[in-house]
Amino acid sequence: MEFVNLKMEDYPSFLKLYNEAFPENERRVYKDEEHLANFIKMKGGKFHAFAAKDGDLFLAFLSYWTFEGYTYIEHFAVEPEHRGKRIGSLMLHHLFKEVSPDVLIEVEHPDSPESVRRINFYEKHGFKIRREFNYVQPPYSPAQAPVPMLLMTHGDVDLHNIDSIKDMLAEVYNIEN
Repeated sequence: MEFVNLKMEDYPSFLKLYNEAFPENERRVYKDEEHLANFIKMKGGKFHAFAAKDGDLFLAFLSYWTFEGYTYIEHFAVEPEHRGKRIGSLMLHHLFKEVSPDVLIEVEHPDSPESVRRINFYEKHGFKIRREFNYVQPPYSPAQAPVPMLLMTHGDVDLHNIDSIKDMLAEVYNIEN
């Protein structure tokens, strides 16, 4: 298994897993591979994604944004048939080592067995739930609803109030400061 920056040839596999793994209100709408390519280009080096691959087999992806003081994981998913093989753990360690150990993520409230498992997974890897303020994920588009979420951090992420993440909200969700 290797970790590679997402390339055009990976876009179909990325989009398939992305659309299957995340509820509609928790993802942006990419119409097709060209739309994804234009989005990445438009974000001018702030948005990144890498894939876990075994030869040509697409196993997982992690998309993230780089901001001053932290890296924000926007989406992270492993193909269902490859879960439980430590791929997610290895991807997080790769991110900590190659990008930054200071990471911010959003997670769903622990209202279902799946969300509890997800929170436990992140806690096992050193993330902590942050409750400095109530957080609601803004909608990606006017047609979508906001989603109540929890913030978790790994490493040294300065998180005191909503102003601590204003750059992330502006870039990711187009929320004006």
